[in-house]
Amino acid sequence: MIGSLGFPKGLISVEAKVGASGRRADIVCYALMPELVPLLVVECKAEPSFAEAEAQAFGYNGFLSAPFLCLAGGDELMTLWLSGGSVCKIPYLPTFRELCDAVR
Repeated sequence: MIGSLGFPKGLISVEAKVGASGRRADIVCYALMPELVPLLVVECKAEPSFAEAEAQAFGYNGFLSAPFLCLAGGDELMTLWLSGGSVCKIPYLPTFRELCDAVR
């Protein structure tokens, strides 16, 4: 994410605490727009079990309100863009700049 996709290391939180419950999201990436806001929630699984990962990511995002979720399992990736009450799914993770540009 940092190298080839251009995510700034300082804007990535690993095992990020979500809400008062003590739950932790695997990865949360932030953006400055102009204030610091959640941009992407990543849920990682050892196996490509996207149903469970998707439920967890949506649960974390209930607190974070990030416009993008990414599900990673095995060798598979899926990014979900939450916009206007709909969900668009793509089978890769866009660059940091592409995600930021999409929500400006």
